[in-house]
Amino acid sequence: MPGDLRDPEQMFPFYYDSRYNEAPNQFEPGAGDINKYLQSISEEQTGKKLNPEKLDNLKRILDGKGFFHRNPGEESFRCEVCKQIKRLVMARKVARNVRSE
Repeated sequence: MPGDLRDPEQMFPFYYDSRYNEAPNQFEPGAGDINKYLQSISEEQTGKKLNPEKLDNLKRILDGKGFFHRNPGEESFRCEVCKQIKRLVMARKVARNVRSE
């Protein structure tokens, strides 16, 4: 016979299943994971991760334009990140070609 039916903990006891990862904090989505998110976009665009210097440059550019005050899940945020990554990679290619000539 169950206990008090108004108490959901007695109706459905807590069970920890080790097959599932702990859920992230829903009140701080993406906290501390912005580097991983930017690196994943970089891997999709260029096929490789950004080095720490370029990652810092990218974060400084995005912060200067106010994109860190937006939701990183928005399409405009992702488009801006893609545009800036392409710009950073293109600058390296241009600099390499200028040196070799």
